Amino acid sequence: MFENYGNILAVLIFVITIILIVSERLHRTVAAMIGAILVVVLGVLPPDEFLKLDGPIHWEALGLIFGMFIMVTVLMDSGFFKWIGQHILMLAGFKILRIFLLFSVVSALLAAFMDCVTVLMFMVALTLEITRILRISPIPFIIAEITSANIGGSATMVGDPPNIIVGTALDYNFVDFVVNLAPIALVVFIVNLAFFYVFYKKLLTDTKINTKEFIRAYKYFKPPPEAAIKRAATMFTVLVVFIFTLCLLVLSHYLHISVALIGIGGAVLTMAFGGKDLPNTIDHIDWKTLILFACLFIIVGGLEYQGVTKTIANAVGGASGGNLILMVTLVLWLGAFLSWFVDNVPITAMMVPMIKSLAETSNAPLGILAWSTCLGCGIGASATPIGGSDNLVALSVGEKGGTHIKWKDYMKVAIPATLLCLLVINGLLVLRILILGH
Repeated sequence: MFENYGNILAVLIFVITIILIVSERLHRTVAAMIGAILVVVLGVLPPDEFLKLDGPIHWEALGLIFGMFIMVTVLMDSGFFKWIGQHILMLAGFKILRIFLLFSVVSALLAAFMDCVTVLMFMVALTLEITRILRISPIPFIIAEITSANIGGSATMVGDPPNIIVGTALDYNFVDFVVNLAPIALVVFIVNLAFFYVFYKKLLTDTKINTKEFIRAYKYFKPPPEAAIKRAATMFTVLVVFIFTLCLLVLSHYLHISVALIGIGGAVLTMAFGGKDLPNTIDHIDWKTLILFACLFIIVGGLEYQGVTKTIANAVGGASGGNLILMVTLVLWLGAFLSWFVDNVPITAMMVPMIKSLAETSNAPLGILAWSTCLGCGIGASATPIGGSDNLVALSVGEKGGTHIKWKDYMKVAIPATLLCLLVINGLLVLRILILGH
């Protein structure tokens, strides 16, 4: 009897876990742990399945994320981000529009290679300080930085958790992501900036600032580099390791090296040559996120084992009538829409087996479905505060700094901006299919 209701039980556990995560009655990692335990204890996913190296837990993704956490943590502790912030201000001068554009560009650029959460923690804190001096609202800057970071993170394999999950699960490499997603991300980033410029044009172009006060504060933010860098030798060493790691990721497909091994190798080199304060580095790693990912993989593994993801894939395939353009559109908007209400990590984890099944049953190219998933889940998550972890962290940092952004104030800007970006993405994907056929 259980086998007949296994798929229902798998869906029920997934839904309950998501409700607990969204409601915030429990920490999301605890909620995911409960869901994973139920999946195994109730037999939705047999223990021998999730313990396999090639089982539902994406060890490749966890290894790469762990390595990136280590490197970015040491860079942060060395003063790297503060050093970048000073140079942003030196370039921005006294122009509000220039500051806005530079902050958005740097958010996107850093997020393409580093953890979005870390990037936004730094950028929002810097934004609060600058806007306090300028005596203007930080809200437009913060929302633009969140959307920019999500767009930038979608451009590479290491920029956003959804991309890491898709890349490691489907065996795509760093170059695949850059070639297929970076051009789209660049176009979407420009569209997003244009939208924010139009939406906040009055603030960005007409606001007058107290030049003397800003010059005084600007000098404070323009000390010699050694004032920002706590450990110059450490920062230089870790940057070399970080660039070396990225180069290996680019060449991983040709060298036949596991991306998890590359990530962990980068972490080992960082701690061996750059991280003198090893206990402090280990303490600052976001272990909760790693455990969250592992538990979500188990829960989604239950959905896949019970055939739920295949059922969803069949429904999408049936709704599209086998038309690739319609199929890609449905995948893009399904991932985006679900990411409005649920953190995009579990949504991506669920989408991966679904698009694999969809490609198998409909003979559709897996690549275009994978890129649609990355773009939908990654950029679509910008629409609401709960769409991604980085959204929540950025708003939390803002609130701690005295700026509370209400949901309605966030979404009245973010939703139309995200919808516009998704429409552009949809158009570019359709154009790609018409030109390349895949």
